[in-house]
Amino acid sequence: MTRLETAGLMEYFKEAVENATSRLRVDISEETEFYVVDLLFRYAHVKALAARDLPAETGSFAELFLKSRKARGNRRALILKYIGDTTLFLTGYFSDSFKRSVVDVEYYASLGQASYQTLLDLLAARIVQWKLEEVFDELSEKFVQIMDVLAEVAAADGPQRAVDLLRLYERWLRTRSRRDEMLLRQQGIIPHEVGSPKILH
Repeated sequence: MTRLETAGLMEYFKEAVENATSRLRVDISEETEFYVVDLLFRYAHVKALAARDLPAETGSFAELFLKSRKARGNRRALILKYIGDTTLFLTGYFSDSFKRSVVDVEYYASLGQASYQTLLDLLAARIVQWKLEEVFDELSEKFVQIMDVLAEVAAADGPQRAVDLLRLYERWLRTRSRRDEMLLRQQGIIPHEVGSPKILH
């Protein structure tokens, strides 16, 4: 991992989320804001879109939601969190893509919202003890508003800027190109090797 991951990229998303919530007048707690920033950070890597914590689970989000009913405890919570997080990210950050999709954004939003609500029920019943009840309550209640925040983040400096910045960063990680490093520095991001960061689960 690099300091770009732990500092520069997190700071970029933190500022972008703060600006978006201010512009859209979306009121969320500091904990939920941190969760959203962390979600953007985690999903900055394409690999995060795959259910890496759920190697035995495959299928559409709807199929995973149905499978979650048969799962127990922490496994069920992980499936629901994955569905909620991924649908929130996709419907927000890539909302324009759904204009060309057969299935509309409302379908995925309702599925994500239901996943967070079910996860909240597990937390309230003390079946899972993650101490994030308020965060998942807010994610469920304000799913569409937070989805709009992510769409605003993606479009902040033009629709492709954030995506291009992430691609540039990932290319630098692979190649350590001096040109890519220079371009990153021009954006105020200075990559340095550091230890592995702790990620909110």
